[in-house]
Amino acid sequence: MLAVGSLCLLSGCMKQGALQPLGPEDSWQKARNLFERGRYYRVQETLRDIVLNYPGSAMIDSVQFLLGRCSFEMGDYLSAADEFQRVVEKYAYSKLVGDAIFYAARSLYEEAPAYPLDQDYTNRALQGFQRFLEDHPGHALTDSGYHYLGLCREKLARKEYAAAVLYRDLGEYASAVLYADVILDNYYDTSLAGPAQFLKGRSFFALRDWPRAQKELQTYLDKYPDGRFAVRARQMLSQAAERSGPTALSKP
Repeated sequence: MLAVGSLCLLSGCMKQGALQPLGPEDSWQKARNLFERGRYYRVQETLRDIVLNYPGSAMIDSVQFLLGRCSFEMGDYLSAADEFQRVVEKYAYSKLVGDAIFYAARSLYEEAPAYPLDQDYTNRALQGFQRFLEDHPGHALTDSGYHYLGLCREKLARKEYAAAVLYRDLGEYASAVLYADVILDNYYDTSLAGPAQFLKGRSFFALRDWPRAQKELQTYLDKYPDGRFAVRARQMLSQAAERSGPTALSKP
């Protein structure tokens, strides 16, 4: 009986020891090790235990940020954006705020659909990268911030250019000019600026507005003398010049 009682006592002690939770530092180290091994779901479980049991821990901002990184690595970008935004809103003192703003914007960028579809997430990502670059100059992620800002602008410009081309193909040249102007005014530093400039000149040419056609086509040639549409622009410019004279014909 004594032996059985001793075994029971020993078993109880072992169970009690096994049930003892890890402290916040040990749990944090466990989470980091799991993250390095790509065990993101397990990491989230461990981190949520820290948030629940040790909300006042000095590392709580890092815990919240790593929760976002887990969602990001698993491709759950909207959840990741929410997790990173919590860092920004709840832990404004944290040194991780800049990283959180960047990754929140990056998450929205990754969630955004292809350019023909609604680009609300791309617009929000653009605003996030702008905020990151303005509020955290010299950050280690600055180069990446500019890179993704450029990708956002390129994608938004492509959507506007697709609309301009559509209106041109439908013969709605005035509307095509309006969309071309959106690119030239707002996305002048993207790869779509040159095509938009040519499309604008071509649209005025189709409208038989020879003076404006000449002006816009010449602007294209001045900026892009070796551009993709340079040969056609010179041909159209010559024709527009001939037709803008006093004996110009009414047909293009």
